[in-house]
Amino acid sequence: MISNLIAYNLNSIGAINRASELCSLAGSLDSGDLALCSELCVSGYESLGGEFERDLERNLISSLKNGAYLGFSRIYNGYNEFICLSSKGAEFKQNKYKLFKPNNEDKITLKGNLNDIKIHHINGVKIGVLICFELRFIELWTRLMGAEIILVPAMWGKGRKRDYMVLCEALALQNRAYVVACSDMDLKFRSIFTPSGKRGENMKFDINLIDKFKNWINYG
Repeated sequence: MISNLIAYNLNSIGAINRASELCSLAGSLDSGDLALCSELCVSGYESLGGEFERDLERNLISSLKNGAYLGFSRIYNGYNEFICLSSKGAEFKQNKYKLFKPNNEDKITLKGNLNDIKIHHINGVKIGVLICFELRFIELWTRLMGAEIILVPAMWGKGRKRDYMVLCEALALQNRAYVVACSDMDLKFRSIFTPSGKRGENMKFDINLIDKFKNWINYG
């Protein structure tokens, strides 16, 4: 069962060093931990190749303890792909659907499928993902109604920090979910928002808090 939510910024410079730091993070997670790193946290928009990504994936899987989970995104097979890993392998994958055209993301990666934005199940917990720019589209929030945890990995612009914080808090309140936000490369930000809007950097996951908050506001 997931019991702890963690947002983590990588601090190393260079893809090799960042990959090594990511593996160290994976090895430090305990059973019940769910950790989120940022969008394209290792490479940025540089494609490191399928062999590199597969080797990194194998190393991360072997580093994770039973019952620990790690999520991040990477460029793989031409897509900006979010992957959630456990010691058993890939729990789920999701390609980014809404690409950020002002920085030519649509020319760098392929567009994912809208139907990939859905609720995934891990050990009885309902989890959704919105990758960076996707956070701005309210119609995508509705696809994740009922999720208990929503992960928002990003490479958000530093000048739009307030937008990121406000949207993540609003998503938590609107969807009555825990929202785990992690941005790197430009805006360095990590936070977890509860269904009541409370914010912290690391937080216990209390699935009962969702129902308590619904009952408190008399949400039908």
